[in-house]
Amino acid sequence: MSKITERINDATTRAYVALQIFAAQEPVRVRAGVASVVLAAGAWLGLDVSGYLEPTAVVGAVVLPILVGESTRRKVSPTHDQ
Repeated sequence: MSKITERINDATTRAYVALQIFAAQEPVRVRAGVASVVLAAGAWLGLDVSGYLEPTAVVGAVVLPILVGESTRRKVSPTHDQ
């Protein structure tokens, strides 16, 4: 049982470190992803009792920050001319 716990702890630590490295290298993508998650959660929590929600608005609100984040990342990422 302790080997399973050790492996879970090891995997958790590795994932945490990988997330920190990714956040340091790609802050624009992290920001766009967090914005999309917040917007998706808001749309999900905002569903009315009948369950009707305009799908186009939800998709636009979730996908738009990702697309804007990608275009911004291309503009602010350093280019490596060789």
